[in-house]
Amino acid sequence: MVGRGAGGDQSIDIALGSSAGTALLEVPVQDISSFLQDTQALVPRGTESGLIDWDAELAHLLPHG
Repeated sequence: MVGRGAGGDQSIDIALGSSAGTALLEVPVQDISSFLQDTQALVPRGTESGLIDWDAELAHLLPHG
């Protein structure tokens, strides 16, 4: 949800949950925008799958033996 933070700037509420509990984060929209721009500069849209070694990732997830 987008709203106004304590300083009057726009912010986004992010809820993270697990079996241990829930955390609610309020993050300035500008910080999220900057993060996403930096991320896209490092990994351009559509190139993600070429940067992941899927066999290695699956080996970490699957039981050994």
